[in-house]
Amino acid sequence: MSYFRPYRYVKKRSFSVRPGITSLAGVNKKFALANAGPILLSGLGAFFLLTQVAIPLVSFKTQDETSKTAEASVLGLASGFREFEFEELQSAGGTSSASSVNVPKFYYLSIPKLKIDHALIDTSPENLSPDEALGHYVGSNFPDEPGNTFIYGHSVLPAFYNPKNYKTIFSTLHLLEIGDEFTIEYNNKKYTYKVESKEILKPDKVDPLKGFKPAYLNESTITLMTCSPPGTRINRLLVNAVLVN
Repeated sequence: MSYFRPYRYVKKRSFSVRPGITSLAGVNKKFALANAGPILLSGLGAFFLLTQVAIPLVSFKTQDETSKTAEASVLGLASGFREFEFEELQSAGGTSSASSVNVPKFYYLSIPKLKIDHALIDTSPENLSPDEALGHYVGSNFPDEPGNTFIYGHSVLPAFYNPKNYKTIFSTLHLLEIGDEFTIEYNNKKYTYKVESKEILKPDKVDPLKGFKPAYLNESTITLMTCSPPGTRINRLLVNAVLVN
């Protein structure tokens, strides 16, 4: 006896594709092209962050000398790392002090509050960009004689402050308050100074030969100068101190 087996029709699966695409290969190609742009942009973004932010940040935080590449990065320029001269000092026309003898090539500044220890001060800098040492303004007095010693240095945003890097060394100079003390070592003798005043001036108002005490008092004083606010070139901060010991 035979049994009747009903026939069951099974429809083949098919994939729906957009008009103009006749195969899975076409679908995959369109999908790849659609995602290539975002992937490329993500890669470029990661490369930018690595080269312009991450690597310069590590360099600023760990090295006492910054590379030209790091200084020229987006982070470097935004933080204040760039080629810069205190051009306003050129107009003062300072000349070497004839009364001084045995002038060393360098002498030293220490500011305990700012963790600055034996920073070099160049007595005869070649230019007005103190990149490798603080600058002693030629024509201002030296610590072993009456009158005012004028010292200038760079600053950047305080977040990148490194007391051993001369591109950042005065970034926290604004934290010095009246009454704070620091020392100068000049020709193997130590001089202690106490901060007496602070002022902010426009660059064209700075006179490195003027001093801030009347000459008849015959006092030995020091002015420390940098840019203000740190990381900008708008104004100049002058910290004035008087010899106390």
